[in-house]
Amino acid sequence: MFRATAPVRPAAPAAGGTTGDAAGGPAGVPRLVRAGRYAPAGPGRPYVPAADREGFYRQLGDPHGVPFDRAGFAGAPRRTSVELARGALAELGPMTAEDGPELVVVAYAAPDFEHSQLVASCVQELLPGEPLAFALSDQGVLAPFSALRTGVEYARRCGFRRLLVLAVDQSSQPFAVPAQHPGAVRADAAVALLFEWSGAAAPVRGMGQRPWPAPGPAAPWDAELPLVAGAGVRTAVPGVWPWATWAGPGQPATAVWSALADLVGGGPARVVVADHDAEREMLAHCTLDLGAPARRTSAGE
Repeated sequence: MFRATAPVRPAAPAAGGTTGDAAGGPAGVPRLVRAGRYAPAGPGRPYVPAADREGFYRQLGDPHGVPFDRAGFAGAPRRTSVELARGALAELGPMTAEDGPELVVVAYAAPDFEHSQLVASCVQELLPGEPLAFALSDQGVLAPFSALRTGVEYARRCGFRRLLVLAVDQSSQPFAVPAQHPGAVRADAAVALLFEWSGAAAPVRGMGQRPWPAPGPAAPWDAELPLVAGAGVRTAVPGVWPWATWAGPGQPATAVWSALADLVGGGPARVVVADHDAEREMLAHCTLDLGAPARRTSAGE
């Protein structure tokens, strides 16, 4: 079991009684201290037909006129969101109660085909201490941005200093998904991002989410900073980007954050991460400090 409510804790002041980031600068920007990425390839578990499970999928799709796609589901990898999240968490490396997260927010754009498991509670069992853990969905490609924003707000109000965002793309679905659908997941992946918040109750800077028909006006972030963004940002925010990393398609919840994880340990000190949801006409962005010494990644089973 896991707590459904957050404990109320006093804000933790920085050294000297003032608030500031780890480098002594002004507070207000989350710092990424660890990143783990898990992207297994090849087939997953063999499909074992089960009449009760297949009946459940048929009942689930009948009200919407969507048939159970047995052949497609049998040929899919069928890695659950829990498996993927655990793989990304393992890539963060061992953690103690002192450096582990006090809060975990799981974000995903596609539902898990396995409804008997909760990612947040399963992941919580692997972490030291008793972090508050919950999941966030129905935000499309912007789900991880909403998860980070929610996590930082908890940190500001509850005195948390470490928060974990887990983004998961689980490709196996019991129903056929249109090839060009923006939420279609084409490859299993999960990204685990451990952040530090040293701003105490100070307002967060460089973070926003708003309605944004494409094309929109000038970028609502510091355009001088390096940019890590989804391909939709090219259309939504026209401009010339002297330093930009563009995420690829097929992984709506993890592509941008996988690109960010690749920069940890060898990229710039501060970046803007952004993505545009064309279906909902929403734009999200956040400014982050990259304070992690190295990234970890795995493509194994």
